[in-house]
Amino acid sequence: MVRLPVLILEPPLGAVGFPGGPSFKYLQGGVSGEVASWFETFWKWAGDFESRVLSRLKALYPDVEFTPYYARSIDDLEDALTKETDAVGYVVVDLQGPSGMVQRVLSAGKPVIFIAESLGGGGDYLLYNRLLEQYPVLGIVTRSIDSDEALSLVKYLIALARLRETHAIVISNRDLSNWLSQVSRNTGVRFTLMSGGEFVDKYYSKVTNDEAKPIAEAWVKGASHYPEPDKQWPEVLKSARLYIAVNRLLEDYKANAVTIDCLGLRSASGVVLDAWPCLTWMQLWLDGKYVPMCEADANSLIAALIGKYLLNTAGSATDPVTDELTGEVIYYHCYLPINPKPGIRLRYSIIPSHLGTRYAAVNAEYPVGSELTAVGIDAVNRVMHIHVSRVTGNELSLPACGTKVIAKGNVKALAGKWGAGWHRVPLLGNHKDELKKMAKIMGFKTIEEDQD
Repeated sequence: MVRLPVLILEPPLGAVGFPGGPSFKYLQGGVSGEVASWFETFWKWAGDFESRVLSRLKALYPDVEFTPYYARSIDDLEDALTKETDAVGYVVVDLQGPSGMVQRVLSAGKPVIFIAESLGGGGDYLLYNRLLEQYPVLGIVTRSIDSDEALSLVKYLIALARLRETHAIVISNRDLSNWLSQVSRNTGVRFTLMSGGEFVDKYYSKVTNDEAKPIAEAWVKGASHYPEPDKQWPEVLKSARLYIAVNRLLEDYKANAVTIDCLGLRSASGVVLDAWPCLTWMQLWLDGKYVPMCEADANSLIAALIGKYLLNTAGSATDPVTDELTGEVIYYHCYLPINPKPGIRLRYSIIPSHLGTRYAAVNAEYPVGSELTAVGIDAVNRVMHIHVSRVTGNELSLPACGTKVIAKGNVKALAGKWGAGWHRVPLLGNHKDELKKMAKIMGFKTIEEDQD
């Protein structure tokens, strides 16, 4: 369960209450009855905001535990920060300033959602806005701090917390340990690296065809096109065995994400794992319990996890290519999720691909006219690449991968700004602004690669 501290800044003197100061002088000893009444007047005003904000947070995010801290002095704030040194970040509600508290919170170096009440914390927001821009902070100033619009910023910190609770299994014979360690350090995702041989010996080889047959039959029954049953069935059955094996692996390791070096483990020079994971991944997304990714690509896995945790979308890696004569991007891979958003179920086919040399690829048909936001992550260098395109069609053809989603985009700009590897994870819908905010809270730079 995600747990987030809420730091409520309510120093007794400042913009809303009696604007005399210094703010903390009166907290070092006794105060007169008149001063005490000033304090109580302000804290009564602040208390109404606090109860409404906390109540709305619980209603919006029922699966999150919010722990409030009331900072009336720097000492109060120091106590809260000491207790929450392991927190993923802070939700800060600024009810009265200026007080110096904002700078102290920022100095802790944690991601922050900063919500300033206009009359009380609005001065802090203006005075320190340039400073806020230098940190992983998302901020808003408004008189309606208990509104859904203001509190929606908290979802970014929740998504970051869920990333840091994620345990992913990477199945590969390559030594990826150093790279995965760097990705983990910059995203919070924990990785376990397993060799292909160990996975095959302990899990895949233990699954029988009889166990897998009902799953494979259901996939075939659901497909709108299945052109070469005699050649395809053995491969589809292997993918069903792989699906069962992956589920057992993730359950044993208490992991919630997986990526397999499918090309490396079934290379032309030697086969370690003889099953393609395309249909396996399709079913895992339909199940909704685990997040899968192709080709031992931790960067694309991070993008897909962000899509799930922040946007409730499903996504996977594609190899985008462009056609400059038509102004189109072709997103191809051997599958894409057929449930890209809740309530949407796409038509799919099980087809041969790569000029008929592979037999268990998935062709997913994405809705024409819809927008896609393609995301590429370079976690080591803390960069997120984003571009948006609009779907114009779906191609069913033998060359290259099985799924080919065709979309209009600024292909000239893409060529000039491309980075973060070849893969992009297309997420259904225009999520550019949300992803830019997520990058900010993660401390990542954003490159809008479709902008001239």
